[in-house]
Amino acid sequence: MKTTKFFSWPLMKQSIRANRVLLVACTIVLCLMTIVTTFAGNLIGSTSDTTDYTDAQTDFYSYLYVLASYNEMAGTSLSYEDFSTTDDLTMYDTVFEMMSAQSEDMDFSSAEFAEAADMLSQSEIGLETYIANFEYVYALGSVQGCFSGDALDMETMMTNMLEMMGVSTDLVQNMSEMDTSAMLNQMYFTIMSLLPILLFIIFAGNALVVDQVDKGSMAYILSTPTKRSAVVITQAIYLLVTPFIMVGCAFITKLIACNIFMGEVEAAKYAALYGGLYLLTEAMAGICYLASCIFNLSKYAMALGGGLNIWFFLCSLLGMFGSEDMVNMGMGVEELGMFNRVSLIGLFDINALGTVGSGDVDYAFVPKLIALVVVAVVCYVVGAVRFQKKDLPL
Repeated sequence: MKTTKFFSWPLMKQSIRANRVLLVACTIVLCLMTIVTTFAGNLIGSTSDTTDYTDAQTDFYSYLYVLASYNEMAGTSLSYEDFSTTDDLTMYDTVFEMMSAQSEDMDFSSAEFAEAADMLSQSEIGLETYIANFEYVYALGSVQGCFSGDALDMETMMTNMLEMMGVSTDLVQNMSEMDTSAMLNQMYFTIMSLLPILLFIIFAGNALVVDQVDKGSMAYILSTPTKRSAVVITQAIYLLVTPFIMVGCAFITKLIACNIFMGEVEAAKYAALYGGLYLLTEAMAGICYLASCIFNLSKYAMALGGGLNIWFFLCSLLGMFGSEDMVNMGMGVEELGMFNRVSLIGLFDINALGTVGSGDVDYAFVPKLIALVVVAVVCYVVGAVRFQKKDLPL
């Protein structure tokens, strides 16, 4: 009878049957979370849209200032409402030509005024609100404080109001400049996508080796022409392939969701991010595999492999509240960032990986991914060697 030394297909089929429900369930949850976060990212919107509205607001206010200044000087009553309803723009063209001649930086025209208004009208705020806000700004800009003698303006008034409510103006500024898409990516890759994969590798990793030793089924496997080397290699391959399938399904789902909800797909960026996610899960799977090969009792293997990975996950949760974004929002504490340095998940540099495909790639992720690969290889090799040499209660 032929002895199996390296790979056992019957053992692989057994592992597939034993864990198929868990694999399918975790993969479905992972894909659903991918769809939900992509849809949420689309709702949040891109920062470029906000920039367009900001530029349009600046241009629109410049034209309103021209009209207000001319009204004071000439005693007229020019306004955007009149501009948008009249058929004769001769007066407005004359004013804009005169102001353009006096300005070294801007060329004013009725067409550009209408274009700025049209762009701003696409925002959710409404032109009436922008015009009313300008009136406050313009009125306060021409008034001096009764005690200080300083010129009053809207920005100073808002700052004073926030200080009276106990809100830091720096915090408001930080929140306005925060990259929400990067923060959503951080939450998705370190929590929402990692959790179902983590649950799978903890339970599957425990069931592949130590659980069979603990229940006595390993004695039957080794009574066949199947060497211990074939057992550890086959189970290691299973633990290498199944997380790859899960991450691959999530990656494909992400590309499809991006195409549906956002109309664009950053394939290189997400290939790098999901590649990093796979290496992280293999490092964590390697720890579970090592514990499964070391112990003869399932509870001890679960305590070491599962407990250590859960510790890494909890450290990642705490470390998130020490991230720069959370601190800037006033929801975090900088000192909590230390937890990212005691967790394997801290080696998954999402911000650096997110630059792949852009014109300025941050290669800080390279040594961190190499470290994850080293952890995975060492755990798999040491676990395999240990299982082949230890005494089994057969």
